Amino acid sequence: MHEAIELQEIEKLREQFKRELLASNSSQKLDLIDAIQRLGVAYHFETEIEEALQHIYNNRIDMEDDDLYNTALGFRLLRQHGYNVSCGN
Repeated sequence: MHEAIELQEIEKLREQFKRELLASNSSQKLDLIDAIQRLGVAYHFETEIEEALQHIYNNRIDMEDDDLYNTALGFRLLRQHGYNVSCGN
């Protein structure tokens, strides 16, 4: 019974996380992904994280106007997930 409740909670959090990712811009997505990874629960959201990073990678023109923090965060997260991101122009 306790395990079923935990699974329901995880499913609720997964749906909430997915809604947050869909409603946010690239910078917010990167921050949210970073926070989930730092909390150590990213394994519950692998599909959602991969979809968000794929979207960011495909539309990385959006990141060109971001500040240094968001550029570095995007570079790190994309590289960590196996995307071929150049460190130069």
